[in-house]
Amino acid sequence: MKYPQKILVLDDDENDYLLVEDMLRQAYGAGLSIDWAGASATASGLIKSGGYDVCLVDYYLGEGGNGLEWAQSMISAMGIECPPLIMLTGIESCESIDLSASEIGISDFISKSDLTAKVIEHSIRYAIQTRRMLREHLRCETRFHLFFDHAYEGILLLDQDGKVLQANHSAENMFCYETGTMQGLYANQLINEFSLEYSLLNNQIAAPETPAAMERMTGKDQRGLALDLEVAINMARAGDEVFYSVSLIDIKHHLAQQEELAKLAHTDPLTGLMNRRHFRLLADQEFSRATRTHHQLFMMMLDIDHFKKVNDTHGHDVGDQALVAVAEVLKNGIRSMDILARWGGEEFLVLLPETDLTGAMLIAERIRQQVSQIKLPKIPEGLTISIGLCEAKPDMELKTATSLADQALYQAKAGGRNRVICHE
Repeated sequence: MKYPQKILVLDDDENDYLLVEDMLRQAYGAGLSIDWAGASATASGLIKSGGYDVCLVDYYLGEGGNGLEWAQSMISAMGIECPPLIMLTGIESCESIDLSASEIGISDFISKSDLTAKVIEHSIRYAIQTRRMLREHLRCETRFHLFFDHAYEGILLLDQDGKVLQANHSAENMFCYETGTMQGLYANQLINEFSLEYSLLNNQIAAPETPAAMERMTGKDQRGLALDLEVAINMARAGDEVFYSVSLIDIKHHLAQQEELAKLAHTDPLTGLMNRRHFRLLADQEFSRATRTHHQLFMMMLDIDHFKKVNDTHGHDVGDQALVAVAEVLKNGIRSMDILARWGGEEFLVLLPETDLTGAMLIAERIRQQVSQIKLPKIPEGLTISIGLCEAKPDMELKTATSLADQALYQAKAGGRNRVICHE
């Protein structure tokens, strides 16, 4: 706004008001809206109704009051929403009053003996510009705090020595500090590898507009627990002062999420065994190794006998319990080098590296016997499994070996179930 549109004058002397009104007309013309209040209570009501660009206040008001006290109460009550206040006085020597006015937020203090249209126009222009700048500053500050305080990543603002000037809520939570208690700490007390010299060497002075790269660092929280962090350091100058902003991401949570996603990608959620996709990957690698080293491989496929009857009789929850129980027997019954997966439904697949027929039959029979000993309260009839084995030749594809093991499994079922058959 280049010129004021509406001005309030608070003065208990109407003649003084008319003098000020005349100067305002000289400065801004007849289009300016000017209201007069002869008492502070009237002025308070008018200001709270809004719309004034500036208010001119006489220092001495009737009934023993003064404009300074009234102005202070208005600024206290309305804050930044209070229009700029300019104090006028007939006192010749007013240095102490001028100082008090400035301290409480009054825009300007003018002696009436110095009052001219030009002086008043200059004072109003200054007051409006100052208030506009203040409001913009407060808007910027509000936006800053909105971003800073509620940012997902931790943020530290440091001085040129690396001392914390401010820490946002995420940083305080990350390092387990109470609100406002990180100020005064040094960044290298929180982050082991932290160094401002590092940021200076990494293009911050040569190209300060270049975003800093995230670096992996370790730290420790207030309890002494380790933190895995990604850290970015940026530098800014304000006159002769140098400041640093440090962005922090606790990647332990991200690493855990990545591990969980990786686990979900290759694990059967019910039994915890690897799934068919991951089995194929590891089995292909084992087949390649067997071809190079010429060692024997056996494939073992098994499934739970009459599993459909278990589900139909006892329900799918009980069927899931049976699958989990068989998976536990398999995990405990194979060697550390063997590769085990839930193949689908009630079927399981095991690849047995560096194993001959005798060894494969021994492992299969042990597993079959252990499954028959499973006791589940809701399956009183017990569980049995049928197992098919085949030797996986060096030049054989995984698909072929799986098919042959499946044929042997079919023979075991056709032969009465609860037995081990090896494909010949």
